[in-house]
Amino acid sequence: MNRAQTSGFLVINTVGDPGVDPEAAANAAADIREETLVRHVRTGVGVPDLEVRIDGVSRWRATAEVASRLRAGRVFLAGDAAHVMPPNGGFGGNTGIHDAHNLAWKLALCLSGAAGDGLLDSYEAERLPVARFTAEQAFARYVTRSAPWLQVSPPLAPLAPDFDVEVGYVYQSSAVLAEPGGPVDHADPRETHGAPGTRLPHVWVERGGRRLSTLDLGSGSSFVVLAGPQGARWCDAARAIASPLVEACAIGHDVTQVEDGLTTALGIGESGATLVRPDGFVAWRSAGLTDQLRGDLRAAPDRVLGRET
Repeated sequence: MNRAQTSGFLVINTVGDPGVDPEAAANAAADIREETLVRHVRTGVGVPDLEVRIDGVSRWRATAEVASRLRAGRVFLAGDAAHVMPPNGGFGGNTGIHDAHNLAWKLALCLSGAAGDGLLDSYEAERLPVARFTAEQAFARYVTRSAPWLQVSPPLAPLAPDFDVEVGYVYQSSAVLAEPGGPVDHADPRETHGAPGTRLPHVWVERGGRRLSTLDLGSGSSFVVLAGPQGARWCDAARAIASPLVEACAIGHDVTQVEDGLTTALGIGESGATLVRPDGFVAWRSAGLTDQLRGDLRAAPDRVLGRET
């Protein structure tokens, strides 16, 4: 419906297997005469004498497909060009937005010369498994809720919680320094505790007298080193790198916890640190201080950005 409430669209779903059910075969899509369409609109709106003008009609078929590749040289596929899926679950649009969220900062850093081409390869490595998983989940919901006759063998993928599908996917690529035994594929983001490849957990903090989320600590165009209360040396090392791509933030110094438990949420000790990518995903972390602290902190962004020599 448009803002003036003078036009809109009506979606009519057919029910039943048209291959075996003659009644389903004579479905709404078989009769698209104007008087039939007007009757559908009046029935849907509940106003039997509503004045209706049909501007157009089209058929839609549920589809679940994912491109075999998301990158070929200078060409990147995202959104509906990369994956289409049934609307059950409402995953399609969000998945496209997540594609752009993943790719935009990588393109920006590569075009500026701050990152190597390997960072762009991480787009496909990270997003293709997510697209396949999400399309499978959408199709499984479509079959379960709308088209049970499409059950196949082997069985459909088990239904994962919607929250895990939407924001619990785990990235595995050269742009993530994964930990042995860390989460893979997807998980509840409230229980992954900031493991590399997962989203930085949301925790309320205060900075400069202003309450904000840990998700908003960075500028959106740089990496953020978030260190524990006894990990100020991590921040000193980050600032010594003197790079506009790396910001530093120490708990208890630069930000104050609104409630206890921030280091637990991040999965680090009091002297540990985590490195957060511009898209809010954790790239690397250390449970505590290390002997080669400065070298470790310099090497982590270089590896993520594909700048290793």
